[in-house]
Amino acid sequence: MRAWADAAIERQQENGCRGGCDLGSLAGELSTTDEESRTDLANGFLRWKDLILNGLRAMREREELRADADLDELAYALLSALQGGTLLSQTMLNVQPLEASMNATLAYIRSFATNPCLPAA
Repeated sequence: MRAWADAAIERQQENGCRGGCDLGSLAGELSTTDEESRTDLANGFLRWKDLILNGLRAMREREELRADADLDELAYALLSALQGGTLLSQTMLNVQPLEASMNATLAYIRSFATNPCLPAA
């Protein structure tokens, strides 16, 4: 997860915080005016969330995450950190909001680690 977060941050740095998630951009433009588009966009986000969820499940199966971790909540938190951090980075032309949101969310996920002394996920 750390490598994925770092790659997202690096992409924002490389493009000067201009651009990023087409799905997020479309959601901002269409979600309140076109119900069919909103549904399609929501389904796209849910597919993305499910990919994250599958990774978290694999971590639990490897006994890297505690059994009491709410994997759906963690998946939504990570997706929200990426989307919100990207939007703020684009608005401020500064990668710091994305870095902060990803770091905070990864720390939250790490709080459910069976061995929190291991390197970041």
